Amino acid sequence: FPSWERSHPYRYSIHNGEINTLRSNENWMHARQAMLASDLFGADLPKVLPIIQQDGSDSAKLDNCLEFLWMSGRSLPHAMMMMIPEAWQHDQDMEDYKKAFYEYHENIIEPWDGPASVCFTDGILVGATLDRNGLRPSRYLLTEDNTLILASEAGALPVDPAKVVFKGRLQPGKILIADLDESRIIGDEELKRVICQRAPYRDW
Repeated sequence: FPSWERSHPYRYSIHNGEINTLRSNENWMHARQAMLASDLFGADLPKVLPIIQQDGSDSAKLDNCLEFLWMSGRSLPHAMMMMIPEAWQHDQDMEDYKKAFYEYHENIIEPWDGPASVCFTDGILVGATLDRNGLRPSRYLLTEDNTLILASEAGALPVDPAKVVFKGRLQPGKILIADLDESRIIGDEELKRVICQRAPYRDW
């Protein structure tokens, strides 16, 4: 049930929707804790367990997992691609390096599936991703004064149409990133081309 303790935002994410696979995701995360090892955490690893806050909402538990993956050395977009992957198994047009990334990571973590639109940030990267079925709306626009707005519906905030540089909507399984260090927006294709080729996932 809703409560003040479960209100947004959490540490790294805000989530609109539901995680239908939550029970399975939580159980698998708990089961794997006995096998965890990390050079970054070292002997302090037991101090961060359990990873999933038992009395949290689905959003809080998603945030728990995202935080752990990020603090384990991955970028937030990388962690989000692991948790909320594209529908890649039967996509004959998808590049092999992307399929290799998703195939490798499906052996590490199960998809957090459901109708979900998730925004996330580490203070430098601000991003949003949509579930692979695209069952939650996420519309965005950029104004000429470099204001980026993303919301469930167009028109959530009053904006002068004459000042809109571009607008669109997130597609199923896609990610949109605003890099505050580089002062630019990074689209799904560029982002995944970089992340999916950082390691030899096909060999692995």
